[in-house]
Amino acid sequence: MDKLRHYLQWHILHRCNLHCKHCYQDDYRAEMKREDMLSVLDKYVAYVEKHDYEGQINLTGGEPLLHPDFMFLAAEIRKRGLRLGILTNGTLITDEIAGQLASLHPVFVQVSLDGPCRIHDEIRGEGCFDKALAGIDCLKRQGVRVLVSFTAMKDNWASFRELAKICRAHRVDKLWWDRVVTDDPALFLTTEEFRALSKTAARLSRWYRFISNDRALQWIPRGTCGYECSAGKRLLVVLPDGSLMACRRLPFVIGNIGDDEELARIVDGNPTMRQLARPAFPPKCVKCRHFFSCAAGSKCVTYAQTGRLDAADVNCYL
Repeated sequence: MDKLRHYLQWHILHRCNLHCKHCYQDDYRAEMKREDMLSVLDKYVAYVEKHDYEGQINLTGGEPLLHPDFMFLAAEIRKRGLRLGILTNGTLITDEIAGQLASLHPVFVQVSLDGPCRIHDEIRGEGCFDKALAGIDCLKRQGVRVLVSFTAMKDNWASFRELAKICRAHRVDKLWWDRVVTDDPALFLTTEEFRALSKTAARLSRWYRFISNDRALQWIPRGTCGYECSAGKRLLVVLPDGSLMACRRLPFVIGNIGDDEELARIVDGNPTMRQLARPAFPPKCVKCRHFFSCAAGSKCVTYAQTGRLDAADVNCYL
């Protein structure tokens, strides 16, 4: 019987070479030292072994490739038999770096693209699109599985079709998308915009098989599998100062991994983790025919706009 998989999203630093319009970082100074990273790694290995999970660590930042010990840490993760994912903006990846990453056999390297060149650069900075695309090409030449992440917001959602064509031309293995998490109406999607994008993505995925529509509510137009938020269940986040979170996009710190106790004692039974794992559902969701596939949709998107964990997805159109 296959083990359940557990994910650790590890922000090893906050520093970044970009300043994106929708970034949720407010502190760019924090950076984890090598000895602290090894301590975190040991604690996580003990945690997944205790629960008999298959562990996967996704390294991110900031921009993780800026950390001087990135390659060292990635190699240590693989030595311990854990799966490795890498989340990057792609602008620093050269043929040499792509070769080093390929030697680590990551499950994927995910590159963020928020639209075609003009739109992406308006969101992330001039010249970023071409650098990210060049990074993707370097990775593909090394045989690395490349994911592209598209953050849908008011400025870019209508460009998804054009981005899909670009991803196909550059042999991207998977294009997935999600909504921006914000309370700023100048950025977040209206329900009508979200529904239009969901329908567009569903139609495109009939021809572009690499498009994934398995996030909250996205699957409804195609009637495929639902979505289950993993916050409070098989997901943990570690920030550079050691703060532990159930999800980076929910503003709840549940402890610090640097505390002098095992990770299981901090996490297991934590009230916030319990609340996220077994939330209160709005009655209208419980009555919906999609309830068991949806579970009230995206907690983080809804919480950002309502401040509630027990509300229905703000973009639900049913």
